Amino acid sequence: MTRIQFFLTLFWTINAYALVWGGKPERIAVAIFIPGLFLSTLAVSPLAQRFGNVEFGILLVDLAMLIAFVTMALYAERFWPLWMSAMQVIQVISHLPIIFIPELLPQAYGAVIAIWSYPMLILLAIGTYRHQQRLKKFGADKSWSNS
Repeated sequence: MTRIQFFLTLFWTINAYALVWGGKPERIAVAIFIPGLFLSTLAVSPLAQRFGNVEFGILLVDLAMLIAFVTMALYAERFWPLWMSAMQVIQVISHLPIIFIPELLPQAYGAVIAIWSYPMLILLAIGTYRHQQRLKKFGADKSWSNS
């Protein structure tokens, strides 16, 4: 199994899990992740130029996802959206080194902007699992804060 196949398997498995078993915040995260994946795939440069310069299309997708995660974190009655937002901030900041260090290897840039997807997916799985645990224990799990 290649790295991309592994990622896509993990991506679809965790997103399906969150969609079926998650509460509103978990399902909203799925609604952020899936368009993010498709838009990033469309926005990436052709293979010959990929990651040689700032991938502005992917940067814009990452910024949109950051805004969505932060907005969700402001209202969700969960811990994980804050962590997800922090990881997405790192994802966005990861685009900056290529601006200041143009000789950065394209493979390094590509790896750095992709690596945070894995812990973000794991965090969504943990958040979904904890949602299910709270439902079992308390019979309900409040999705949104009152403020």
